[in-house]
Amino acid sequence: MKHIVIIGAGIGGIATANLLAKAGYKVTIYEKNSTPGGRAGLLEIDGFRFDTGPSWYLMPDVFKHYFELLDRDVSSELDLVRLSPAYKVFFESQPPLTVTSNIDTDAATFESIEPGAGLQLRKYIDDGDIIYQLSLRHFLYSNFSSLSDFLKRDILVRSVSLLKRAFTPIDRYVSGFVHDQRLKQILEYPMVFLGTSPFAAPAIYSLMSALDFRESVFYPRGGMYTIIERLVAIGSDLGVTYHFDTPVDRIMTTNGTATGIRLSNGKELTADIVISNADLHFTETKLLDEPDRSYPQTYWQKQQAGPSALLMYLGIKGSLPTMEHHNLLFVDNWEQNFKDIYIDKRNPSPASIYVCKPSASDDTVAPNGHENVFILVPLPPDATVDDTDIESLADQYIIQFSQMTGIADFAERIVSRELFGPNDFRTKFHAWQATALGPSHILKQSALFRTSNKSKKVKNLYYVGGSTTPGIGLPMCLIGAELIYKRLSGDTRGGAVVKIEHIEESS
Repeated sequence: MKHIVIIGAGIGGIATANLLAKAGYKVTIYEKNSTPGGRAGLLEIDGFRFDTGPSWYLMPDVFKHYFELLDRDVSSELDLVRLSPAYKVFFESQPPLTVTSNIDTDAATFESIEPGAGLQLRKYIDDGDIIYQLSLRHFLYSNFSSLSDFLKRDILVRSVSLLKRAFTPIDRYVSGFVHDQRLKQILEYPMVFLGTSPFAAPAIYSLMSALDFRESVFYPRGGMYTIIERLVAIGSDLGVTYHFDTPVDRIMTTNGTATGIRLSNGKELTADIVISNADLHFTETKLLDEPDRSYPQTYWQKQQAGPSALLMYLGIKGSLPTMEHHNLLFVDNWEQNFKDIYIDKRNPSPASIYVCKPSASDDTVAPNGHENVFILVPLPPDATVDDTDIESLADQYIIQFSQMTGIADFAERIVSRELFGPNDFRTKFHAWQATALGPSHILKQSALFRTSNKSKKVKNLYYVGGSTTPGIGLPMCLIGAELIYKRLSGDTRGGAVVKIEHIEESS
């Protein structure tokens, strides 16, 4: 039985381990931290249960498909709740709006703000859904191994439109549908979670709004970390072995072939295949000798990182009835907000902020009579904020939050507070430029232009996770795991795998 070693127990590493164990490999994971999940971690403090990173359960079809590959039913593995409303939007100088994921209701909301915008929303969502379905069939599950991946009839008939969108910023594209800034912000905000700006992201990402408005927004009761817990449990059933608190400091190679890893304590471990779920920049520049690097330091100097972030985990006494599960706070000067982050490289003030209150849907995440609040403030890539500054910065954004939501006594009601900032991303995750997400999804870092999941220099060395193909987010990491399986099984088709076959003997 061939042995695969995986560096890192983020969701990409965990998901890959499960598929490859099912395919017949012996799989061992080495993780530097004490618990699995990577950015999708868990913080339990003062009776509160906080998801430390991802908090949106989007692309439910991707989760459903992944669990089916493991002969599991996602609805049996996770207690999924459909959120209604999907989210609430607070504006700096306008009344708030809610998005329901009911297209009739949301179209009426758009229409009430801008005549004709209801019909335009339907067109925008229909259009985005076409691109999303096209992506599922041909792009997201593809390693782009052949030009034939693009020579499909449904791609060719839309080739002119796809090319036009690829080179059109989504802000300009959205302006062709709606004009009111509030409506534009609602359609453009998903670019934040792709690590980029709506003024830089290609319009092909209009597909993201189809997920909001058509597929609905879900939440796994118990928190997002229940996904990690279930995947680890399934892996254990399949024979995956985990070693925590075990940093790796070298990928060993011989004559251009990966032969194993060296732990930070000096112990060397052999393997037939090595897969790194660690940050790709760290993997390439720290774990490999220079001749073995597909992406040397000079490559990274030309790339754009997604934003860093200030994360706040707040326990609040009493209820917050005006807030929903997901909340977005948008500033008036939308363009300046992104200019601050990506061009001027300064902390935005005021800032557009994301706030999650999972206790709106789940009474297990906070003590009785309290609310669980997670706040994310995007900061510039490579931000440098020391421990003193991070506290004052948090205070500043908490004041802004109170003003925009009208919750005047919010700060006084905080009974538990933990912060996670740029330096934490660097030290805990070896994050390139302290990014909270990974390389930005600008055009030159998307789809076939994103870093490959297979080393160009070292045989039997592969990469998985948000810093490689297909990209950022939990669903993308699940797809990335499947792409590794396709690499090892020799499957070059563009669509999703139907069934995990036993491939160990033939690989």
